[in-house]
Amino acid sequence: MLESLHLVGAPAFDPIRGTIVGPLKPVNFIFGPNGSGKTTISRAFEDQSRFSGTKATWNSAGVPLGIKVYNSDYVSNTLKQAGNLPGVFLLGKTNAEIQTEIESLTGPKGAIASAKGRVNFFNTSLEEKKGEIKAVRKTLKEAAWTKRSEVPSELHEMFRGVSNSKENFLSKLIDVAAAHVEVKEGFEELRTEAAAVLTDDATEAREIPPIPHVFSENDTRLDLLATPIVGSGDVNLAPLIEQLGNADWVQHGRDYLDQSEAHCPFCQQKIQDDLAERLDAYFDERYIQQLKQLNLLQQHVQTWCDRWRAQAAAILNSEEAQSHINIDNFGSAQMQLDQAVEKLNAAIEMKLTSPSASITIEFPKDVVNAVNVIVAESNVSIKTFNLRLKNRASAKKVLLDRCWVVFARKLLATEVGHFEGAMPALVKGQLSLESKAAFSAKELASKEARLRKLQEEVTSSKPIIETINRLLDSVGFHSFRLKESSAVKDGYSLVRDNGEVAASTLSEGEQTFITFLYFAQSLQGTPQVDEGVEDLVAVIDDPISSLDSDVLYAVSTLVRRIVADIATSSGRVSQLIVLTHNAHFHKEITYKGQGDKSGGWQYGVVRKIHGRPGEVVLSDINPIQTAYGALWDEVKRASKEPSSSGVGLQNILRRIIETYFKVLGGVDNAAIVSKFDGDDQGICRALFSWVNAGSHSIFDDIDYSPTPSTIEANLRVVRRIFKENGQEGHYLMMMGEPANANTTETGAEEAH
Repeated sequence: MLESLHLVGAPAFDPIRGTIVGPLKPVNFIFGPNGSGKTTISRAFEDQSRFSGTKATWNSAGVPLGIKVYNSDYVSNTLKQAGNLPGVFLLGKTNAEIQTEIESLTGPKGAIASAKGRVNFFNTSLEEKKGEIKAVRKTLKEAAWTKRSEVPSELHEMFRGVSNSKENFLSKLIDVAAAHVEVKEGFEELRTEAAAVLTDDATEAREIPPIPHVFSENDTRLDLLATPIVGSGDVNLAPLIEQLGNADWVQHGRDYLDQSEAHCPFCQQKIQDDLAERLDAYFDERYIQQLKQLNLLQQHVQTWCDRWRAQAAAILNSEEAQSHINIDNFGSAQMQLDQAVEKLNAAIEMKLTSPSASITIEFPKDVVNAVNVIVAESNVSIKTFNLRLKNRASAKKVLLDRCWVVFARKLLATEVGHFEGAMPALVKGQLSLESKAAFSAKELASKEARLRKLQEEVTSSKPIIETINRLLDSVGFHSFRLKESSAVKDGYSLVRDNGEVAASTLSEGEQTFITFLYFAQSLQGTPQVDEGVEDLVAVIDDPISSLDSDVLYAVSTLVRRIVADIATSSGRVSQLIVLTHNAHFHKEITYKGQGDKSGGWQYGVVRKIHGRPGEVVLSDINPIQTAYGALWDEVKRASKEPSSSGVGLQNILRRIIETYFKVLGGVDNAAIVSKFDGDDQGICRALFSWVNAGSHSIFDDIDYSPTPSTIEANLRVVRRIFKENGQEGHYLMMMGEPANANTTETGAEEAH
């Protein structure tokens, strides 16, 4: 069903924002004065491209219907075809077998209707399934969009190209997740690589030199610490010194011997003249060389220690340390190495203090190795960094791809897992429904093609010519008829009795009526091949133009028949939109008899206010009431409330009789009056007398005081006047009363 029409760029309406005609219902009656834009609306329904920006909106599940429009353009185009009108529909005067097959295809429960039902069902189910998929996708999309902020800023380059569209962002995420089921790295590792790949001013990093060992592989200088350094054993002092084990004490005492003035620094006894010589002989050249080697060892260790500390500080302060060294691990290894060096220095100092002591110490090479392992790992990172720097373009793509994998499989692991758990069944369901919908559409197209083939064999314009001619006779048109066209196969012409083409001489009212008959019949029966077979939206714009009452009611009856077919789904028309400026016609087509439960009706008004763009206002309440209808409303009120003014009522009844029976014409007042007797005859005569006198005012006699019985009598007489004229059905319709079995045929038709 057509839900609405957004009319943009059309005269009489807002040229920029446009005007919404909707939401529409199955049956829509829209009233508007001449010049309000009704024809513009009908043209927009027929061809939205006529007004740039105009768009029709259909309900999502259904198949868009064909729109067939009756307006002044339709009248002009129909009667400008050199007097030729194409055939409209088939009335069944064809081969019985073919007609039976056509009916099996086109009936309310026919094959085409069933196929359309299946198409609509599968399309509706498909839309629902797509909605479920859309909801699952939206959940992942919003979660991922929010978690972008948790990605390190250095890696935000990964979002370039998709940050301006959530849908493109989601598609990228889904593709990455589908291609990579797991990930072992994290964003921290990727940040290091990003410095080379994603930083425009990045420069090549320098490799870190390894830390040298304190001692070479074959260095035996540490053995000196374990060797006691003592004097020569050939000196006669040697046995005593060795017995006492005080060689170090003696050595230290020698420093004071030269200052003691030939006295012992300890006992103050005069020393022997050769004591100094004997001591020098004890602490011989070998002893002196060993002490010298010990001092050199201390200097070597101290020099190495100074270099190591300077190198460690340089490493920690370098740019490379910030990106390529594990600072925590390096700090731990540095501390262990410093502790080992301190122990070595302490041992050497102790040996220098007590050369004769035997000190055993092993400097652990593994502490230096531990530092160098970290340095080596850093250099691997630096080499990789420099290589990426040289191949930045290709490395950048690889890095960003890996960033997406971490984003999908680590940061969004839970959300992606839920998505992947739900989607397979949903996608499988969608594919199944798409297949069924496509098959159903193909099946529908096949049946429609079959129908078109059948129509090519049986379509004829002759039955419609005969039908329209009968309709012309029924409404009193005798100045022209329809006949089969000699120029167009299955066409017909409007010709007068003398054979003259009548299209150029028809009055406006005649043209309107004939073309409306053509239009109305084209909505029913079997369409011709070029019309298609789809259900229709019928748009009717002012089908009444300078016509007498018989034609007005004939047109009204045709419109109401379309409305009835929509209510029962028994015709090709699924939706109706009527636009008119004729209040009487509007009243006739919108009348609902008592007990009429027809639903899906809607009323509208095209409002045109000076200086402002027009608008279409829709409502469930009929806003249009004719003056004639208003008179009847007063009669209904008087019937329910007899205490109302009888004087006003009689004047209203007089105006009703005058209005209605002047339209009918040929009413014999005297004959009607003669059918009454007693007081009722007097009332009847009085009513007709007022009509003939042309009175439009209430009585001037102030002594006239009607009673409820007088009101009842007037109502009774008026009803009988309508009945005696065969118009009781109209009386019942206007009073909102149900028709009864005694209602005359004419009245019953009007009430219907």
